[in-house]
Amino acid sequence: MSPSSSAPVSKRPPLLQARRGTELLSDGSYLFEDELAEGLLEAVVITCSAWLLELYELKSGAVEFVVDTKKTCPANNCFGVLYPPFSLTRVSLQNPRGHVVGIAASVELPPELLSSPVLFDTSFGYPGSAAAAIDLIRAGTHRQSVEACPSASLLSRKAKRLIDENHLAYPAIARIAERVGVSHAHLSRQFKKDFRMSPSEYLRRLRVADAPLRLARGEDIINVSLDVGYNDLSRFYKQFRKTTNTSPGVCKTLLRPRRS
Repeated sequence: MSPSSSAPVSKRPPLLQARRGTELLSDGSYLFEDELAEGLLEAVVITCSAWLLELYELKSGAVEFVVDTKKTCPANNCFGVLYPPFSLTRVSLQNPRGHVVGIAASVELPPELLSSPVLFDTSFGYPGSAAAAIDLIRAGTHRQSVEACPSASLLSRKAKRLIDENHLAYPAIARIAERVGVSHAHLSRQFKKDFRMSPSEYLRRLRVADAPLRLARGEDIINVSLDVGYNDLSRFYKQFRKTTNTSPGVCKTLLRPRRS
């Protein structure tokens, strides 16, 4: 999947192999292209401060988005998906064949595009910049939210927001629970019920989410570790591997810019 998403690395093939094509754009965005491989795969896409746009040209099979307990499918074979910063999306791939182009960027999104992940119809193409990608998103039709947990409780949403706002400081979940007025155990139970993962797991995935994009840009591993909030490099390696099923060094090699 993308260099800005954390959870799907171990479940979707593209990040485990050299991509068909990659390019670092002049504005610092990362453009990639892949062929979709057949298989039954599920992924959780978690974004941090960077955002991701994927453009699909589907020849067969299906790409579905799990919204609460229901599945949402694109209406056409050519479609786009925007994963804004600090979003959580569940994707299910049912023997897809086709082509996908993605762009991961740190350029600020317009406020109207920040609310939730969105699926939309669009033409297939190669955005040459983050600005071009934003124009493409705005021009999309038949837009629908694909937020994974729109019915999550107010308690869990408040806790998620606090984790998002303080993730670099590695906030104690017990302190988050205190801020929202419940016990640690109660918050953990409710958060896991709503988001299908504990608040600690969400925090771990979130902190690593921006690292692949930084590595794809060629940044030093130690600097990436510090910038995503890990002063202990060995701990960064451990958490990165736990989240992505690979090491920062291997990830940097696989994602390095190259054209097919």
